[in-house]
Amino acid sequence: MTTNSHLFYTEDTVYTDNANNIGIVEKTWHDTVRDYINNKYDEEILEGPPEIADYYFKLGLPPRGWTIVAETLGRRVIPDSALRLVDRSFSVGDVCKRSSLDAQSGTVVDVSMTVSLQHTLTNKVIHGVAGDEIQLYLFPEQGQFVSDSPFRVGEIVATAYRAAVRLRNGGIVWVDDAHDLHVVVPDTASRVAPAGGIAPALISETTEVVFPHQTVSTDRENIRRGQWIYGAFDFHIPPVGTVLRSEVQGISVRWLPDGTEDYFETEDEDFVNLKVFSDKMDGANWTVGDRVVFKDGVAAYTKYDMTKLGRERYGGFDVNTLVVTATHTKLKVLWQDLTTSVEDAVDLVPYLLVDDHDIWPGEYVGRKDMTKKPADAYDIDLDYTQIGVAQQVDAKERTAKVRWFKDTDNLTQENISDKIEDVSFYELVPHPLISYGLGDFVYLPHAPYFSSDRNTQMAPHEQDSGGIMSSLARAILQQGNHQLTQLARSFLPLRSGHGTPAYPRSGNNSAMASSENLALTCDWYGQIACLNLDGSVAVRLGFSDPVKEVTLPANLLIGAPEEDDDDDEEGDDDYEYEEDHDLEDSDDSMDDDYDQNEDILAVDSGQSLRRLMVPDNRTVRQSNEDDDDSSWVDEDESESTDAGVENDADEEQPVDESKTDGGPDIEVKTIDADEEQPVDESTKDGGPDIVVKTIGVAETTANAIDAIPPPYVRQASSLSEQTISPDPAQFLILDRDPDASHHFSNHSPSKLNHRRLARERKILSSSLPEGIYVRSYTNRLDLFRALIIGPRGTPYEMAPFMFDIHITSNFPAEPPDCFFHSWNTNGVGRVNPNLYEDGNICLSLLGTWPGEQTSEKWNPQTSSILQLLVSLQSLVLNNTPYYNEAGYDAVQGTGTAVVNAELYSERAFVLARGFVLFAVQNHIPEFDGVIKYLYIEKGYLKDVVEWELEVIANSEGDTSSPSIDASTGRIMKVSKGANILLVQNYNRLRRILDGDVN
Repeated sequence: MTTNSHLFYTEDTVYTDNANNIGIVEKTWHDTVRDYINNKYDEEILEGPPEIADYYFKLGLPPRGWTIVAETLGRRVIPDSALRLVDRSFSVGDVCKRSSLDAQSGTVVDVSMTVSLQHTLTNKVIHGVAGDEIQLYLFPEQGQFVSDSPFRVGEIVATAYRAAVRLRNGGIVWVDDAHDLHVVVPDTASRVAPAGGIAPALISETTEVVFPHQTVSTDRENIRRGQWIYGAFDFHIPPVGTVLRSEVQGISVRWLPDGTEDYFETEDEDFVNLKVFSDKMDGANWTVGDRVVFKDGVAAYTKYDMTKLGRERYGGFDVNTLVVTATHTKLKVLWQDLTTSVEDAVDLVPYLLVDDHDIWPGEYVGRKDMTKKPADAYDIDLDYTQIGVAQQVDAKERTAKVRWFKDTDNLTQENISDKIEDVSFYELVPHPLISYGLGDFVYLPHAPYFSSDRNTQMAPHEQDSGGIMSSLARAILQQGNHQLTQLARSFLPLRSGHGTPAYPRSGNNSAMASSENLALTCDWYGQIACLNLDGSVAVRLGFSDPVKEVTLPANLLIGAPEEDDDDDEEGDDDYEYEEDHDLEDSDDSMDDDYDQNEDILAVDSGQSLRRLMVPDNRTVRQSNEDDDDSSWVDEDESESTDAGVENDADEEQPVDESKTDGGPDIEVKTIDADEEQPVDESTKDGGPDIVVKTIGVAETTANAIDAIPPPYVRQASSLSEQTISPDPAQFLILDRDPDASHHFSNHSPSKLNHRRLARERKILSSSLPEGIYVRSYTNRLDLFRALIIGPRGTPYEMAPFMFDIHITSNFPAEPPDCFFHSWNTNGVGRVNPNLYEDGNICLSLLGTWPGEQTSEKWNPQTSSILQLLVSLQSLVLNNTPYYNEAGYDAVQGTGTAVVNAELYSERAFVLARGFVLFAVQNHIPEFDGVIKYLYIEKGYLKDVVEWELEVIANSEGDTSSPSIDASTGRIMKVSKGANILLVQNYNRLRRILDGDVN
């Protein structure tokens, strides 16, 4: 066996220190999910160097180069250099790669396993035992699915067991409570492991459940209240003995999908009638340390030349138990290019950080119109221009061959075209309601949960196969909400008299399910076994006897709800910043702190503002010239602000403020003009006078995007050249209502801290870095709109990104609300890991993600709107956005995610060009002047078009140019799939540019 990577992964089987000590990887330093234990180092919980273990307890991950391993004796943090890979765990449906540096990935379609076993009493070790020859000693187990009738399926959520113990006087008793037994390792137990096995002393160590041959102790009452098989209770006999037998006593079953539970005693007739689902992974999911027995003990002990102990010496119990000491896993993999291979698991690496745009054969995909208006951008179910099934995939070039259905409302095999088209990854999205993977559990169409009989024949238009009503029903049922189940049933297309949906039988597949060839059993619940290239799926009916597979149209299946095992992590995704402040009482004190704090504009990273590169290759300018990098407004200016803005708190907008000695005067003027006016600053004694001019802008509706975009016509200015600067103001207060497209325009005005808000405006008027433009409104002081130009040297260079900001009544105790406008993406994916298509922004400063450091969170005294905007420009829109994804920073610099990072930057670059197209095609009232100036007058549009042309030439030509220019950070070459979209965008922008300059 050879190892594929220097990285270890969760559930890897490894040798620790030497070949006689084996363990399972529990946590690695590059995991994307942290444990957030918030505890101090406890050697009883985790053994290892105190400083290393303490790091884990504080941050939820071990430090780089260290791994937490679960061994027989407990948990230990161990350096990677001391570990050696033995086996790697995969399940059917998992995605893997031959190397993390490969673009191509594959799906595990079958798993086989051989194991090494050690008899727990004789210690004989045998090798090469097929995984399907053994079963768990305690059976059934938690997590398995069972059925007790043709109408019910449930999951075992808890098990109870009992244990028989032989005491030192020979008495044998079923103890009253097996959970009160404590394992004792005899001093005589050998700590020398047999070849390929585990030391007997380690086998005897503590386990969650006791097993035969383990020495146990308990209290006398547990013995006295037990059920005696031989002998009787004797107070003088120590409550110490040897386990002869442990077995399942009862199970709790949670029924799907309603969530009700029943408890079954093993002695009940109902327990005997329970049937366990035959999972595709049965026989291939063994782990070192599992206690097992042979399914056919007589044949197996003969086959492997092992001595089987008789019952007569052990109170009539069969004490022949085995422990798994090693595993060897082989995988059958279907690669994206449709080739298959059988591989050793250790020669592959799990593909955990899956790219949002990766596609695999058999997957349902949709093509969308990426130029739809924002109002339609989030209609994820109904706005597909085409729906098809992925065939062969070229992962490196980011293209997929797709067979399209002729009609998006009829997703049957008879309606799929034989024509195959090469399509860019970036034009495709997985179908949200037909997104099954191998190994997923599904309900078949005739499931009793939604197959109630009907008395009237359905009209033809009601018998849709994958239409709107079916999609709605599937979306509801996949949530597992019992209260909505009945509603969902009424939406499904069922014929009268039986529970089979009205879909035509395939002439090419005699096994197509129907009410005639599926018995009325639990064959309505199955597991995806194969995704066929014609859009159908093979479903394994694990409750059948014998187990069989049937083929169905994928759109007629309904995903079974999964149990949530992550209770401990509940709330992580919905993290909100919490601060205990009495807002009514704290505003003044907060303002006082604010006045004295020179660090109010500090960004998440102390260096972020200073290192931010802006479109003109200049760094962010500071307002003062002293050496204090943390101060962004000079003291005179800051102090004078108080005197210049104090007004009645009930007034929304200070219009005329009296001057005070030693401070600037803030004058608000209203100019009725379509062109934006810059902030005009003049110098007077005691400081500059800042004139914040508000502009009256006529409100118009956005033009619809035509198939061939019209040229963007520049309007002549109504003002003379002497009265306008070509550089638009970065901050303006507009004398108008917010545009209807402002996400928060319909929110009621907030009760504001006007003193603090005046400070925010003052800072924005004087300290905005280049590339950020902000607008506010005289009628809505609680609303802002910001336009951020992507920084140089990033995939976002010269692309515009618009954000809406809402100052809540709790500001500044709580951060403002912020919304991102995801232009021209329409469901095909995020342009940045922090910026979601639905407008949500994942940022610790906003309280939408739990930052590791306190400095990353919103601080009422020091945080500001400017800090938020600069964080978005410098920390979010950076040159390697892939690592912005939560937890991905752990692998930065390791080389294992280089391919993924480059592909993400490529996607961000292409999608960002679409933002440019949207901005120059559409009317954005607050920023029309800025867009015209930057893209037409200053030449950004010409630069973007020329850059795209260069990238297209490099991508289509036979050139060895790198994907990214190391000196500038610019994208220089993209994949074939990205180039398809880039050419489309280039042609549109070229026409706009030609219409403007010719």
